Amino acid sequence: MSREFVRAGPVAPGEFLLSWAEATLRESLRRPALLDPGSFEIFGQGSRVNNTHLDQGSDIDLVLMLTMPAAAGRRWEDFRDDVLAVMGESHTVRMGRRCLNVDDPDSLFGEMVDILVATEYRWYPVPGDGHYEQGVFFRDQEGRPIVNFPRQHRRNGDAKDLRTGGRFKEAVRSAKRARRRAERAGMIDGGAAPSYLIECLLFNVPDRVYRASPGRVAHGGAVEWLRRSLAADPVSFAALPCQNGINRLFGPGPDQWDPDAAARIIDVLQQI
Repeated sequence: MSREFVRAGPVAPGEFLLSWAEATLRESLRRPALLDPGSFEIFGQGSRVNNTHLDQGSDIDLVLMLTMPAAAGRRWEDFRDDVLAVMGESHTVRMGRRCLNVDDPDSLFGEMVDILVATEYRWYPVPGDGHYEQGVFFRDQEGRPIVNFPRQHRRNGDAKDLRTGGRFKEAVRSAKRARRRAERAGMIDGGAAPSYLIECLLFNVPDRVYRASPGRVAHGGAVEWLRRSLAADPVSFAALPCQNGINRLFGPGPDQWDPDAAARIIDVLQQI
């Protein structure tokens, strides 16, 4: 299990589930002929590990990352195929749109856990100085390359939540509840406002906006700030970064959003 976020003291239910999922996945990968246990890392990502999930039954998102793929002479496709072969010995598995899915009937692991199969990606902000940010590389179902930085996303979100007295993540959860109501009311299509992109939008709202609003109404002030920022300077709005601080939120990539689509979602969130 990744040691990056291990803490002493009582284990919360969410952390227990994450530890259980990591241990179950690691046990399923025990076949040294194909996968050296020292060649990969397993860690959590997504709303549950970021504490922005709404339900206790929310999926557990795990990253299974091959480290130093270039040094080992292995491509993402090679690693994906090896993982499918190994996991296929003990589970019924398939590749979904982005993640590996376990389709075993009546399997709690299959029902709750999504596995992103990825290889390590290193981004050097200043070429030549040796410092890099560790990200993940994978391809979606259409073969399009995606690079993301889930550890930086989590670290930055935790820091912002601390600075805002817990209001940032409460605003994310509140906005996601509003999105759910909007979907049920037919105001937006299901999937039109992915949780990741909502969280990144709200991350760009200044800390002072959250500190000025108590509890669950914080997302209202944040959404209003986004609406005014878009109206005042669309060019700067279109240049907003993701929560990881590295990728751009808007653009043509498969992991990016369209500014006009974001504007429609902001309008809907303001109405709820």
